[in-house]
Amino acid sequence: MNVFNSCKIDKLRFIYKKKEVSYEKRYEIHRRLKNRFPKSTTSAKAGYILHTFTPTKMVRRGADNGHNLQMPTEKLLYKVLNQITLRNSKTQEKIHDTIIHVAKDILLTFPVNDAINYFANLTYSYLESEYVQSNGKPSLYLHYNCSPKSEGGMKFLIKFYDKTTEFFKQHKTYECQLYEPLTPKEIKHVGDAYNKDKNTLNLEHLNILRIEIEFHETQKILPIIKTLNANSDILTVSIILKSLKTETFYNTLEEIFNNTLKKYVFSASKSLESATAELSNIRRLACECLIDNPEYFQYKAVARELGIINQFSELDYTVRKVIPNSAIYSELYNALFAKTTKESVVACIWGIRSCNPYSSYYLKHIILIYDVYIWDDS
Repeated sequence: MNVFNSCKIDKLRFIYKKKEVSYEKRYEIHRRLKNRFPKSTTSAKAGYILHTFTPTKMVRRGADNGHNLQMPTEKLLYKVLNQITLRNSKTQEKIHDTIIHVAKDILLTFPVNDAINYFANLTYSYLESEYVQSNGKPSLYLHYNCSPKSEGGMKFLIKFYDKTTEFFKQHKTYECQLYEPLTPKEIKHVGDAYNKDKNTLNLEHLNILRIEIEFHETQKILPIIKTLNANSDILTVSIILKSLKTETFYNTLEEIFNNTLKKYVFSASKSLESATAELSNIRRLACECLIDNPEYFQYKAVARELGIINQFSELDYTVRKVIPNSAIYSELYNALFAKTTKESVVACIWGIRSCNPYSSYYLKHIILIYDVYIWDDS
């Protein structure tokens, strides 16, 4: 499997009721799981058994250093999961999955820190951003949380972080012994970092951004479930095995991963002209003033202070649909989506927005609020 720009399953959690699986079978499942996934964990909770493991870290012949840069083939994962669950269809129906972490590693032409800082300074319609810095290396967490009282406790987390830094922290080396050779296209991109004779990849000077989506709880996994089996409300091992056998599981995860990113992070999809085509001239002018404006957040703060945030939100909604003129945004968009959607975003330089507290007292020069009365379309 590819190292770059291919979906990887970074975590699965299998769960089943103790009373539905005998002690002997529970022990054998645990033993087999540890044999193929040494870093897996098994725990008991409120009458349930939980097995948590990382499919990318499956022990494989030739490279058993436990890295998560390459997925096993669907054929191999099917064979191993079928064996772990005792090749028993009744047992496989009783075990289901409640957590899936899906990730992609994107090779960038610019520093990973630049990408993280860029996306940290954007605003999102449904997400709360958390910028975390450790030893000078930033990470970005984008949270989507519903109320704990809401049905299913829906939640997921989108993470952006430097994969090269994480690999070195875990393995104390930049040299990665690959499970499978790189593709010719990947070799072209990494150059001398790949040693074909040893099948190793030196990550030290590669800008690798990992984007990971943690789907937690049944409601957030539901789109995956319904794609694989429209008649089921839980993701049983039986469903997973069937889709692995027909080689549709990875494609399904790729589709859900891309759709989630497009909806919550890369939602911009129109040109300024198409996005504002049906607006009045004055609102079109307002949108032009807002786009790429370094004082964007200040405009919003003033609108809120003046009690016209609802009117401003109408413009904000339009602006969010316009593809930003950003080399960072364009490169990531094309890497993630262009190969499947045949779309391409033209890249050019765009300044990163910053959010600072402002009030109308200091911003009376803002034409959107004071010099142009945009809220009257008459």
